[in-house]
Order: sequence, then structure tokens, then C-alpha cells
Amino acid sequence: MFSQNNKISVRQMQTLLILDIFGAGIITLPRKASEYAGQDAWILIIIITALAVGSAFLMASAGRILPKDSFVALTSKLLSKPVGKIIGILFACKLLFNCALELRLFGEIVRQKLLSETPFFIVCAIMLAISAYAAAKGYETRARLAQILFPIIFIPIVFIFLLAIHDIDFTNLLPVFSVLQSHPLDPVGAANIGAAFTGLELILLVTPYAVRPRAVRGGLTRAVIFIGVFMVFITVITLSKFGAKDVTRQLWPVLEMMDMTDLPGSFIERQDALIMSFWIISNFAIVNGCLFFSCVLLKDTVGKGKHSTYIFICAAIILVIACALMKIENVDRIMELIFKTLGLGLMVALPIILLIAARIRKVGEK
Repeated sequence: MFSQNNKISVRQMQTLLILDIFGAGIITLPRKASEYAGQDAWILIIIITALAVGSAFLMASAGRILPKDSFVALTSKLLSKPVGKIIGILFACKLLFNCALELRLFGEIVRQKLLSETPFFIVCAIMLAISAYAAAKGYETRARLAQILFPIIFIPIVFIFLLAIHDIDFTNLLPVFSVLQSHPLDPVGAANIGAAFTGLELILLVTPYAVRPRAVRGGLTRAVIFIGVFMVFITVITLSKFGAKDVTRQLWPVLEMMDMTDLPGSFIERQDALIMSFWIISNFAIVNGCLFFSCVLLKDTVGKGKHSTYIFICAAIILVIACALMKIENVDRIMELIFKTLGLGLMVALPIILLIAARIRKVGEK
């Protein structure tokens, strides 16, 4: 199944990380940020981006301790084998739940916007089957696919938002700092906004796949900065278009923003379908990434079995969770809860623990 090499460049790794983070999080980010910071939402995202960059640096530094070892092998050597296996299972479960919730959100949006008569199960099953096929082909195949998908997703989206600039009111961003000064942001609110960076924890897993492991830290840190700048750009345009109050009342403000922007020539009858296609491609990257790495973690933890077997088992689990009876409003809450527990633990606490353990055991580089 896997390529004989299965090694990728840092540039390919950057592209994969951007696609793994971008998706469902970005379409709700302006609404969530506006709920906590009003017209200062874009400033809040800058702050969250700075914290995400620090977290990325920590995780990539932990990956450099033993760059040739898998995540489970690294944690087992530094924290003992039982602890390493427990962390590996928890990490895999976190990715499985993230994948299922992203798939649930994907199916709900597609059903409401495009395929109202298509059964929810069929929509999710098709996306999951395509993602599973790509995940079964290995990491190098994912990287090559990401290089193709990246311009297809980002160039049209940037073009559409640039078209929207002529019809927006930047005074909707004023007065600056008024909300953050009068209502200091609580840590819980900041953590909820940080859930938009779900997928960042994959940095812990990618170093063994790099052709140049020592270049991973700098490369992925720059990728996180790019994601943050893009999120700020999207949020500024959306807030300027609708205003903070209207943004908080919209479930998916970014999709609404893109759908309201008139493309030149008016030659497209279903502009909403075109806009949705860009988002569907990005959602495929997220589901594919979470499925691939959850299988890798489970296989490394168990220590035997074929990768394709784990793909089949994990895909079945994801589909069951995605199709479980839950309100769409609860999906965001569950994702935020997972981020504030397992997510922050993996992104902040675990890298620090691994770096301290490496120093104590005198393992890896200083």
C-alpha cells in the first residue's frame, strides 16, 4: 500500500498542515470570535495565532528529540512503554472523534445547501470512502494530492474575497480595542476560538516522514503563521461586510459572505455550488488526514496488523459516530470540549513533558 519512500519535503508538509487545519473551523471562526470580542474579533485571532505559533514550535521541537522514531516509540522511550501506548490510544481517539464531527458538519452543510433530498448517510459515506482510499495510499500520496488541492482551494477563495472588498464598510471594525478593554477575554472563550486550529497537534506525528527532519520546525512554524494571517484576512472582510452583530447571528458567515459576492460576468447559474466545492475539497483533506494518522497511531500502539485493516475499522467507527443522532448545534460544543481537554493537552502539556523528560534522560539533541 505505502510508497517505498514515504518521505516528503518540508514544503509538502507545510501544504498538508495548512489543509489539515483549514476547513470547517474557518467557516464558523468569525462568528465565534465576534461572540467573544465583537468588532475586535480580528485582534483576538492575532493573539490566538501567536499562541498557536508557540505551540507549533514546542511540538516540532519535541519531534526533533528522536526524529526517526514514531510518536508512540518516542513517548514510550521517554515516558515508559505503558504510558506511551495510553497516550497513543488517546491521541487516536481524539483524531477519530474530530474526523467524525467534521464529517457530521460536512454532511449537514451539504444537505442544507446542495443535496436536500440525498440521505445524510450517503453523503457522509461517499466522502469517507474517498478519504479512506487516499489514506490507504500512504503519506507521500497525501502530500502529492495536497500540492494539487492547495491552489484549487486558496486561489479562488482569495479572489472572491478580494472582489468583496469594494462593497464593504471598514468602519464596522471601529472602535478598535473597545470590546477587549471593557470586557477582558476569559481563558475559556480564548480556548473556544483556538479550536479553529484543531489539527495543529498533527505536528507531533510528522517529523519521521520528513526528508530533512531538522527543517520541520521552521517550516511548520511559518505554515501556522500563514494560516493565522489567512484567518485574520477572512475575518476582517466578513466583519466589514456584515458587522459584528450580524455575524454572530449567522451559523456559517464565511459561506454566506462568499455566496453574496457577485462573480464577474454572471455566467455561473449556481454560484453557491461553486463556492461549496472549494470548501468540500478542504473538508476532504481534514477527514483524510485525521483518518490516516489515527490508523498510524493505532497500528504503532498495537504493534501488528496491516494499515488497510485499520483504515477499514477506523472508517466504520467514524461513520457510526458521524451518523449518531446529535443536533448540529452540539457539534461545535463537542469539538470545543475535545480541544480544551485532549487538544490542549497534546499541543501544550505533552511537548513540554517530552522535552523535560528528554533533558532528564539525556536523549536527543540539547
